[in-house]
Amino acid sequence: MATHPMLAIPFFARWKAGIARDLTVTLLWNTGFAVLFTGLGLLYDASTVTWKFFWSNFIIAQCIGSLIHSTFAFTSRRWPGLKDASLLVRTLYYTLVPLASVLVGMWLAAVLIGNRGMQRWVLTPEGAGAMSLVSVVISATLLLVLVPRERAARAEAQRAREQATVAAAERAATIAQMKLLEAQVEPHFLYNTLAHVDALVEADPASARLMLSRLTALLHAAARSATGESTLASQVEWTRAYLEVLALRMGPRLAWTIDVPPDVLGTVTPPALLQPVVENAVKHGLEPRVDGGAIAIDAHRDGAMLVLTVADTGAGIAATTQRASTGIGLPNLRARLATLYGTRASLAIEDNVPRGTRVTIRLPL
Repeated sequence: MATHPMLAIPFFARWKAGIARDLTVTLLWNTGFAVLFTGLGLLYDASTVTWKFFWSNFIIAQCIGSLIHSTFAFTSRRWPGLKDASLLVRTLYYTLVPLASVLVGMWLAAVLIGNRGMQRWVLTPEGAGAMSLVSVVISATLLLVLVPRERAARAEAQRAREQATVAAAERAATIAQMKLLEAQVEPHFLYNTLAHVDALVEADPASARLMLSRLTALLHAAARSATGESTLASQVEWTRAYLEVLALRMGPRLAWTIDVPPDVLGTVTPPALLQPVVENAVKHGLEPRVDGGAIAIDAHRDGAMLVLTVADTGAGIAATTQRASTGIGLPNLRARLATLYGTRASLAIEDNVPRGTRVTIRLPL
């Protein structure tokens, strides 16, 4: 009974749903009516109010209330579309169920109490009329409690659906933007590489052909990233091709390693995770230094998390945390991870030892 009036009280709403909760709140609700009618008896004629009077009211309230609540519980399962019915249908439902339950419950209580006069009185027009009046009071109470709660629940559900739709759209847009960024090759990088090839064509044709071969592999990897599912393997492929081209351009000024075990290569990841971090490390960490430096890329499982690490021996945090020229710098990447994973993902930037920067990305597997 997810809409029992007693569940409007936070203390009971926090209880675990089940038969025990339903029976408890029904018992308390019915007892409240017994106390109410006993109090009315005190106001009318205090001399007639005895323990037996309260006990009779208690039996009557339990019979009527239990019938009402059990009927509601049964019909809500058999008639799941009731919540979407018109207000007229629901009003009739909340009126007729208490009316029938009051008449049957009153007669049943009279049998349990052993009051034959009450049994006969319930079946008379006067008795049925009085019980109908009680039923109207109960129905009005139920409508006052349940209808506003139902409307509030519907409004909350609608807000939740809208928020979920917006969140899904934001995630889809974020992934699309990241795939686009991953498929792009930075224009300056491309121009510099082609200029380097042009300079090598006559002086060192073999190196020029090798650089063109590595550049072609990079463009193929970027094209596959734009059309296929993003996995750690595809990101490693792009990163390796990128670093191979850079190594031909920078020569001994660039050293790099990639240590990714086979068991995590198939992991599905958002696009453009490694790309902006590696590009930042090269452009802002290594290239400004005369002696260049090294980049070490590592991936491993840590329980239910995938941990990616990019460590360089470049110029340090102050330089490598600048915004990458692709438009997705490290702060931007952190924001995109928050959109996709909330607090379950993280991006940490710290000093590397003995020098440089270490960027660590943690994602839920």
